[in-house]
Amino acid sequence: MDSISNRERSVSIALAPFLTIMINLLQAMNVFDRVAKTGSFAQAATQLNLSTSIVTRHVANLEAHLGIRLLQRTTRKVALTEAGVQYAQGCRSILAEIEHIESCVTTTSRQIAGDLRIVASGSFSLFRLAPFFAAYQAKYPLVVLKVTLTEQHVDLLDAGFDVGIVVDRMISSSSLIARRLIRTARIPVASPRYLAEAGTPMAPADLAQHRLLCPPGETGLQYWIFANHSEERIPFDPSFTVNNAMMLKQVALAGMGVAVLPVSLVADDLMAGNLVRLLPAYHIVNGEVEIALVYPSRQFIPQKVRSFIDLAVDYFG
Repeated sequence: MDSISNRERSVSIALAPFLTIMINLLQAMNVFDRVAKTGSFAQAATQLNLSTSIVTRHVANLEAHLGIRLLQRTTRKVALTEAGVQYAQGCRSILAEIEHIESCVTTTSRQIAGDLRIVASGSFSLFRLAPFFAAYQAKYPLVVLKVTLTEQHVDLLDAGFDVGIVVDRMISSSSLIARRLIRTARIPVASPRYLAEAGTPMAPADLAQHRLLCPPGETGLQYWIFANHSEERIPFDPSFTVNNAMMLKQVALAGMGVAVLPVSLVADDLMAGNLVRLLPAYHIVNGEVEIALVYPSRQFIPQKVRSFIDLAVDYFG
């Protein structure tokens, strides 16, 4: 028995340097992969919570180990060499396999832990996401939710996010999986005070005589398509723009003009009489808003991301 123990101890001692080399190599590959995705040592360091010097050293050690240059460095940015492109693809495949193996052995909610980086539409988040986040953390208390709100186009991979809950127009990468969570219509509304001063539009064409409140993405040569028995295109020239639907609702409530907003966002104010729905006989053909759950299109998804996806689909389904 002692001889077996001694043999095992000898093997462990012999393997120790090899295991150390492999662990260091995997760390370097992970760092290189992040630099390749961001195109920046500084951004990679921030996302990995490391110093820039450590990130630089990892990549330099990796290049020395391989005997090839993986990155071309300039004063402004870094770019992958041809060999670097091939090596980055291989790193991602290996890291994904390791992540899959690790996630397979963390099957209970107690074992799902770590930081989950989420980007979300600010307007949607303010009135729908807080209860969902509470439900998720009640089920997975060891996961730290790090949420960033925005109304701008976002690239999940470049920005280092794990998952997004965003309006479909905010998705700027085709290499993502998108799953619809919510689809809601938009309707024109205004406050009773504004309508008392400006009059109530009786037909879509009447909107040309009103102050219109819009997101900045709908400015310029744009139009709404109103439909009843036939379709009518109504171009608009806004008097006020803001990139947040909650703010649009607030300025509509303040009597600044007519806003086209998601039904779910104004339902309570319509019921309370704070806002009035305009042109109820019409619907806006190009007025639907779709909130999508987006995440990287890869074969193996970390357990914390998978648990978030599954709960979101179930919660909003």
